[in-house]
Amino acid sequence: MHTENESLNKKALIEIGFGILLLGTGPMFVKFAKANGAIVAFYRLLFAGLMFTLPAIIHSKNKQPSTNNSKQVKWVVLGGLAIAVNLALWCSALNYTSASIVTLLDNTAPVWIGLFSWLVLGKKQKYLYWIGLGLALSGSILLVGSNLDISNGRQAIGNILSVASGISYASYIMITQQARKTVSSLRYTWLVSGIGAGFLFVFSFITGAFYEPISIKSFVLIFLMALSSQVFGWYLVNDALGKLPVTGASVALVGQPVVTTILAIFVLQEVPTIFQVIGGIICVIGIFVVQRSFLKNDLIGEGLT
Repeated sequence: MHTENESLNKKALIEIGFGILLLGTGPMFVKFAKANGAIVAFYRLLFAGLMFTLPAIIHSKNKQPSTNNSKQVKWVVLGGLAIAVNLALWCSALNYTSASIVTLLDNTAPVWIGLFSWLVLGKKQKYLYWIGLGLALSGSILLVGSNLDISNGRQAIGNILSVASGISYASYIMITQQARKTVSSLRYTWLVSGIGAGFLFVFSFITGAFYEPISIKSFVLIFLMALSSQVFGWYLVNDALGKLPVTGASVALVGQPVVTTILAIFVLQEVPTIFQVIGGIICVIGIFVVQRSFLKNDLIGEGLT
């Protein structure tokens, strides 16, 4: 029995390793696609939704709790809206600043979840959370401050969009916590992908984003991103988290920005400064500490980034 458990843990570690690697490649595809952020997010969700359709239908025929009540429909729709906003902000931010900064600030979501739970829901946070919050904010300030060039407004816009992306990611996680009480992971991911794509289609049509040209190369890159990071990446991570202790979620969250930073150095030639490295390390430690403080509160959610 002990040997069998060790074998399962090793398999799960391999899965989470490959999953994090695939998630970390997402920003590379966006950078090379060089297209409107909302459009990239729309096609990413559209492609992912189409790829999830057949598995979701097969799964729903076997075992799926009822989702016909209006309360659950509300959470699923809100989840689609939240992920649409998150991916649009995330993809747009990548057009303005470095991949490592965008990914790291996007993954500060647990920090915002804790603040919301404390300020709005009145939930008391453990001392670990406040330590993690201080570290994450200090690291973020150092990271963003060292990247701030007053003469370059694009960086400031990118930083603002990245912070907003982290906040929207936090809202998606909290909404997902509610929706997943009665909706399976596969079906929920499929539904929010389709609903999110619908929201972004309307937004892009109204803003005229569809009139902006997008090359065949960009379409291919977005499809590959949807397949690698959104479908396979999150499948591997979620499957591994079902076998590993809950602390594995902490590793998954902090591992993605580390992988992205390393890839950005070699693929995008985005070499961080020493202050950015120090700020990033402090921020990652802060996020990890915040995650640890949430373990008993079950605030770890699923994501699509």
